[in-house]
Amino acid sequence: MPVFCALVISIFAFGCATKAPEPGWEQVTLLPEEISAVPRVPPEEAYQKVKSGKAILVCAYTDEDRCSTMHLGGAIFLKEFESKLPSLSKNQEIIFYCA
Repeated sequence: MPVFCALVISIFAFGCATKAPEPGWEQVTLLPEEISAVPRVPPEEAYQKVKSGKAILVCAYTDEDRCSTMHLGGAIFLKEFESKLPSLSKNQEIIFYCA
């Protein structure tokens, strides 16, 4: 399993975005002290949560070519996540990653 640092967030943030967000989304820029306050999930725990269906793993890059290069097993692209967002429960655990 590839090693990565995953951030568990319950709000949608484009910390790794390379372009302006779509209409209706707010681009969030986190300060270093805010980034350190976001809960982090060890790779093994993230893997188990995604494998068991308890969490969704999302590649946070808007560029699908870049996301393909950084793709982890079980992850979905940001565009796919955006299309699923209206049907997700507010309690759905979401793990975003970028490298």
